[in-house]
Amino acid sequence: MGQVALVTDNSSGIPVELAAQLGIRVVPVDVIVDGVVLPEGDSIDIAQAVRDGVKVTTSRSTPEAFTKEFESLATEGCEHAVVATLSSKLSGTFESALLAARSSRLSVSVCDSLNIGLGLGFPVINAARAAQGGASVARVREVLEKGFGSSKVFFYVNSLEYLKRGGRISATSAMLGTALSVKPIMTIVDGQVVLKEKVRTQAKALTELVRLAVSSAREYEPALIGLQYFGDRSLVDQCAQRVEDELPGIELLISEVSPVIGVHAGPGLVGIIVAKST
Repeated sequence: MGQVALVTDNSSGIPVELAAQLGIRVVPVDVIVDGVVLPEGDSIDIAQAVRDGVKVTTSRSTPEAFTKEFESLATEGCEHAVVATLSSKLSGTFESALLAARSSRLSVSVCDSLNIGLGLGFPVINAARAAQGGASVARVREVLEKGFGSSKVFFYVNSLEYLKRGGRISATSAMLGTALSVKPIMTIVDGQVVLKEKVRTQAKALTELVRLAVSSAREYEPALIGLQYFGDRSLVDQCAQRVEDELPGIELLISEVSPVIGVHAGPGLVGIIVAKST
């Protein structure tokens, strides 16, 4: 066990195998289906449940879940944990991590990413690689903070209704999108979900997503590009092919978003995230 370990929540979109390889500890966010907390690892199709009208909600990662990871790391000889959570403006997970850190026998630093999905995940991956290379706590935090500030998140949703229900956007914004029958492209600004562009069709939305991603990747070259979906993966695969056509040889990370994001964005979500590789 290295001197510095990375801890994050499962909204980060980091594949299980990659997290294990890099020694990243991932704390779950509770998913509640019809009032019952879903056991971790349960294979229920959350996207289909949302589509079928089943009541699905999420609850922030608990202080106890973070405490469990901190205790495990301390037992394994880790000296310091650096925690990175999804935006505090969208979840109480950051506060849970702070509460757990205060009572931990391990030295813990907690960072608010003000981001979501792989906009959180890519900086954590880069920071974990730095930690494996012997980086100090200060350097690991620096990698995280720079990554949070530079990662760009763009995503398409079929409807703004789910974001409105979860309080992630205003009712006025949702009604505007519905009234105009637009296909919204959203982004993250200062830790909050905001409307970036409105287009008339799904095809145009996907084309614009790819354009935004390719433009950002060329600006950051070399860049990391991730694609995320909720439910049906086919639209993400189409976008991935277009990105590969524009950027031959680029390595893409494709993952399904955590339910903490998916249930608030709705089935059919397509996200593209671009980050600096270092």
